[in-house]
Amino acid sequence: MQLEVRPFSLVLLLWTACATAPSTPTSSDVPAQKAATGSDAAPTLYQRLGGRDVINAFVATFVNNVGRDPRIQLRFLFTDLDSLRGHLSEQICEASGGPCKYTGRPMKSGHAGMHIQNAEFDAMAEDLVAALKVHGIGAKEQQELLAAVGSMRGDIVEGPQ
Repeated sequence: MQLEVRPFSLVLLLWTACATAPSTPTSSDVPAQKAATGSDAAPTLYQRLGGRDVINAFVATFVNNVGRDPRIQLRFLFTDLDSLRGHLSEQICEASGGPCKYTGRPMKSGHAGMHIQNAEFDAMAEDLVAALKVHGIGAKEQQELLAAVGSMRGDIVEGPQ
């Protein structure tokens, strides 16, 4: 039997894993934001994450974490990991206000019948948060990313939530 995992399921795990409060911007953050964008407009989450290269890097670390996680690694046994990395990067790029467009399947139909449980969702969230931390993604950005994609848990997890 071939197991199939859809890209958004990995990203959405962030929603339940990041429980830190958002940091309050300091006055020293404002000049750096203005310099980075060249204007008084606040940078987008995509910009604050570091753009596509940083997103690609933390997604690669995340997928590696999942592949080593005994709680969920069997879910990915027959998954094309290159495709998974590409879809996840595309999805996070779009969700964070970047120039990308997610082209994967809808979450609900893509995960139907997979019987993904809360414990699996949470394990993936832990793996993603660990990857974000390795790449120096701050708590505020983690929380904003969670807000951007976390509402889809109900489309992925089957059973009580």
